[in-house]
Amino acid sequence: MTAVYLGIGWLIGIWLASVADAPLWVWLAGGGLSLVGAVMLRRQLRLSWLLMALAGLGWGGARYITAVPAITAAHVAYYNNSDSVTLVGLVNDEPDVRDRYVNLRLRVESITFANGDTRPVSGNVLVRTSRFPVIGYGTRVQINGRLETPPEFTDFSYKEYLARQGIHSLVSYPTLIVLAENQGQPLKQAIFAFKARAQASINRLIPEPQAALLSGILLGNDNGLATVLNDAFRNTGMTHIIAISGFNIAILIGIFIGLAEPALGKRGGVVAAIVGVTLYTILVGASASVVRAALMGSLYLIGSRWFGRPNFAYAALFLASLIMTLLNPHTLWDVGFQLSFSATLGLILYADPLTRHSRRWLGARLGQRSANWLIGLLGEAVIVTIAAQILTQPLIVAYFGQLSLISLPANIVILPAQPGVMIWGGLATLTGMAIPAIGQLFAWVAWLFLWYTTTLVRFFADIPGSAVSLQLNTAGIIAIYALIFAITWLAKQEPEQRARLWSKLRQNQGRRIAYGGSALAAVLTLGWGMTQPDGQLHVTFFDVGQGDAIFIQTPSGHQILVDGGYYPNVLNDELGRRMPFWDREIDMLVATHPDADHVTGLVEVFARYRVHALLTDGSGLGESAVYDELLRAAVEGGTAVHKALAGEIINLGDGARLEVLHPGTALHEDRNENSVSLRLVYGDFSLLLTGDAEETAEQQMLAGNYPLQSLVFKAGHHGSRTSSTLPFLQAVQPQIIVVSAGADNRFGHPHQEMLDRARTVGAAVLRTDELGSIEVITNGRTMWWQAWR
Repeated sequence: MTAVYLGIGWLIGIWLASVADAPLWVWLAGGGLSLVGAVMLRRQLRLSWLLMALAGLGWGGARYITAVPAITAAHVAYYNNSDSVTLVGLVNDEPDVRDRYVNLRLRVESITFANGDTRPVSGNVLVRTSRFPVIGYGTRVQINGRLETPPEFTDFSYKEYLARQGIHSLVSYPTLIVLAENQGQPLKQAIFAFKARAQASINRLIPEPQAALLSGILLGNDNGLATVLNDAFRNTGMTHIIAISGFNIAILIGIFIGLAEPALGKRGGVVAAIVGVTLYTILVGASASVVRAALMGSLYLIGSRWFGRPNFAYAALFLASLIMTLLNPHTLWDVGFQLSFSATLGLILYADPLTRHSRRWLGARLGQRSANWLIGLLGEAVIVTIAAQILTQPLIVAYFGQLSLISLPANIVILPAQPGVMIWGGLATLTGMAIPAIGQLFAWVAWLFLWYTTTLVRFFADIPGSAVSLQLNTAGIIAIYALIFAITWLAKQEPEQRARLWSKLRQNQGRRIAYGGSALAAVLTLGWGMTQPDGQLHVTFFDVGQGDAIFIQTPSGHQILVDGGYYPNVLNDELGRRMPFWDREIDMLVATHPDADHVTGLVEVFARYRVHALLTDGSGLGESAVYDELLRAAVEGGTAVHKALAGEIINLGDGARLEVLHPGTALHEDRNENSVSLRLVYGDFSLLLTGDAEETAEQQMLAGNYPLQSLVFKAGHHGSRTSSTLPFLQAVQPQIIVVSAGADNRFGHPHQEMLDRARTVGAAVLRTDELGSIEVITNGRTMWWQAWR
């Protein structure tokens, strides 16, 4: 109990020092005197524990005081909000890759002013750079830009949020020069290199969005999840699946012990498990919840398996929290730490009592045998979920302003699949790095569990009223926790006995494995059959916001992707929905021109699929950073790059063909006018795609005497007034015009002039900003369309 009271006092002391204005010596003196009193009165346990709590309070306050940096002329933040400066520093953490940008944590070494004066400084800066190229950990860079103080908003202080991570300055989109690479710690570089290989293995083996989910669960990288799916996890109260915590660490400890103990002995297995968990913690980013779980797991191994003493969960939790906040007192304000700490404390306090009461209640109504079986079946999904949520729900409501009403039933049906995700996903990732063919077999099994998870999360999130908005202030939080702990104290007055959470499985294991294997084979076979081509031509205009992405699948399953939009995560999610889970190849990508809203999403396609051909307008390196990255990805992937030339015909099989209408041999200075323009023909069906081609390119196509008439036309340049001119539309004679544009985009696309011209030629207009993704399906004789958000 000494560790518990010391930890409680320590955490309170850190918080108190953040709001109280007391000098360092007061905290140190209070902590020291309390410790002396605790030692002198050690035989009076309750009084001694109280004094230990006061000692922890004093030392916690002192630690917070020493952690607040002094912003002097030797600190980079001293020069915030001044003229542009040049900084030299080292990228000292893994880059935070988002859809449209990358955040780099830069440890600054020197600053140079406009007058040429250079001086050494310290401190960390958050640098926001373009999406491509990604600057890796351990890169020494020189940047030129303006240092800014992080902003403070009405309901959120970004300044305080970053300060708790040791960052007090921002630089957005600076001029950046790479000075040297591989300058970081060798161990961290090796771990991040392994993580990159693991991420590449997942991307190759598993489609989106399941790959992004597995990356979040195994590698702590959930940035690849589409916003819509992220919202679905939050609305259903299932975000704890994505967040790596005690569940993942417990499985890892079991694996490490099982592998190492036979060869190294009991204590050798403990060392191997602790080392393995430590490396994994660094691998996944060492977030507060992961560090807390790793520390608790390590303390359990040392206490229980090394010294052979019973594990005291309360002491492990508070000791782990003390160690974390000793290293960084600002961890106390980390939302992940607060939720992880609360969930773990809830499990310690309530899991066993809820299990016992549930078994007793069910036994009285169903019989003890049935009650034990039901508790064993639903204990993890129901009882443990309730226990964890008792103390986390007030925080979730306070921070996120909503309460999930569907969380409990969602956990009941989704949580049992998560061990399968961890085990099969881990096997697929590791074997895929060494032997991709075997890894693919494991990946198909993992995909079943992942698909099951994402499908049910979306199903529950779509239920009306699954989450309600709810606001909770500080007084409300305190009142709720006071009520919870008052009820808990009353309940603890009754004598309780410990009960095991899981009952042992007594059925024949061999028969169960045989039945499970047969069922798994049947499901895989059924899934494979359901994802076979249906003999129709499908053209899907993905809703990728302000951009273009058109996916074509021929009757026999050949696939062409024309452009990829601006957001890689959105495109990957759409491809994962449209392509069979086992299909990791795309026959052709078409980059109509180098604009970012057309090619940014294509770069990540090469990381997930084998691409056989890339068709471009002939632009080379130097057009833009993202286009350069696309060409490099094609070269690295062994993809043939071909310049489109008007007059070519590309045979797609099944009687389908692509006719290249533009560009010709000469290129324009305006790259919109060089857009690759294609006419897809299948039987009586025809589709015209012109990228961002405008009036000049349309006139050239009219003068080229190529067949233009098409049933469906994708409006040029997102429905701009400078495209889809009346003479061109009169030559095309479309029945349907599809406009790919983002909702409420700043360009005003589609422009009213284009809509008026569409009305003049009698074409119906379908818009992705209104309908979502639009799919046209045809058998070559009849055409129909459908749309979904």
